Amino acid sequence: MHTVEKLLFLVTLLGAGLNDPADRTAFRLWFTFLAEAQFYVEPSNRPKEITDCSSLVRYAFRESFAKHDAAWNMRNALPLPPSLPALKTSGGPLFVTPDGMRHFADAKTLMRENCVRVGDTIDRARPGDLLFYELNDPLGSWHVMVYLGSSQLEPDGEKYVIYHTGPVHNQPGEIRRPSVSELMGHPQPRWRPVRGNSAFKGVYRWKILEG
Repeated sequence: MHTVEKLLFLVTLLGAGLNDPADRTAFRLWFTFLAEAQFYVEPSNRPKEITDCSSLVRYAFRESFAKHDAAWNMRNALPLPPSLPALKTSGGPLFVTPDGMRHFADAKTLMRENCVRVGDTIDRARPGDLLFYELNDPLGSWHVMVYLGSSQLEPDGEKYVIYHTGPVHNQPGEIRRPSVSELMGHPQPRWRPVRGNSAFKGVYRWKILEG
């Protein structure tokens, strides 16, 4: 994808309102709410597209820009209608990829083309930021988690991340919402978001939030 095309995409979004601090806050609130809400939705009622980590992120990103009316609430089967500020822009359904603007982007492409790195420890994360992992397995797998910060649905003073496991042992997998303290003490060290973990690629932020 040409650099000019990428810049035009970002300028279109930013010009539409994400250069406004209020719009950036609204995006973070919607993005984290939508990702977390799926944890409470029965798997059979979730959007069929949500099957792995990157599809959960794509869903929450795209639907953050939707018109959040009664029909939208019914269609998304959310646990409760959120009372959040609307974004001024209606853009945002497409992702930058090496092949141009696409509705689909895997975890690796989300990181490399659509986000900027902001740190290598989770204390640098703000709600709506992403944690990326390169698993170095035979399949060349990548993984992404959403940093929620405090829960919007069950605030209890804890900080959380959320992710979809993707298919596991021929099963569809599940959405998990561990606390940051649980993630830091994960029994498999490759999931800990700490320096020295070669699988952890760092904390990333959407480019549309960085300008």
